[in-house]
Amino acid sequence: MVASSSIAIRREALPDIVQSRIMRYIIERGCRPGDPLPGEAELAKALGVSRSSLREAMKVLQTLGVVATVHGRGTFVGRFSFEPLVDGLAFGIRIDLRQNVQTVRELLEIRMILESALVARLAGKCQPEHLDELRRIVAAMDARAAKGEEFPEEDRAFHEVLYRPIGNTLVVQLLQAFWDVIMLVRDDLQFEDVPPTITAENHRRIVEALAAGDAAGAVAALTAHFDGVQRRLRDPASPPSSGDNERSDPPTEKETRSRDPARRGTTGKRRSWQEKGGKRQQG
Repeated sequence: MVASSSIAIRREALPDIVQSRIMRYIIERGCRPGDPLPGEAELAKALGVSRSSLREAMKVLQTLGVVATVHGRGTFVGRFSFEPLVDGLAFGIRIDLRQNVQTVRELLEIRMILESALVARLAGKCQPEHLDELRRIVAAMDARAAKGEEFPEEDRAFHEVLYRPIGNTLVVQLLQAFWDVIMLVRDDLQFEDVPPTITAENHRRIVEALAAGDAAGAVAALTAHFDGVQRRLRDPASPPSSGDNERSDPPTEKETRSRDPARRGTTGKRRSWQEKGGKRQQG
């Protein structure tokens, strides 16, 4: 019994062993992202594993971004990416959303902590051309907000450009990964309605505080922005703050149609700001 159990454990551990051997092979040979790896037969022989075990391990490493397979060209060393982290977090958040939005709140708090520390380092160090670029992005936000439109592309670009002078590519990629997670699950989230002009104004305050060399003001503006997002984020079971749950009279026919996806002819996703007087908060 002990022998058979030991064999079963070794078989279960084999995929992990092969994956470790592949990664060690890449590191020990000084391979760089984009470098080609040997063909399947050659690599299996070099690692001392079967070709079938190698194929299974490669599939897992490909999902992690360690390697990349190009049809007709072969397998290459992958380039670092936070995509596996983004996919895993988005999946976990969608599961949690059945009960609450705690994971989303924690993710927003992590972003606020990281960005507050970073934005404080920027005060007094921003060059005029950097501030001009940020102001152009805010102006684009204003233009879309005036039309009642969201501006996710400009929002993402703002936070990427904001921390560029720091020169820490990894932290910028991490922040963008957190932002991407929110964008992936945003259709499942419920926010109190807020005009997009307010979101644009929050970003403007950050820029102007930096232009004045006011580190505390920049941190305060950034913190106020994230606090606002947190306050407007609702748990799935929470009623809106408009007081609809306190009404004693039944809803009108128009209200019933607007709340029933089947009757308003949509898939249940929230409509644009101009159509219903509000829009989801941006991150």
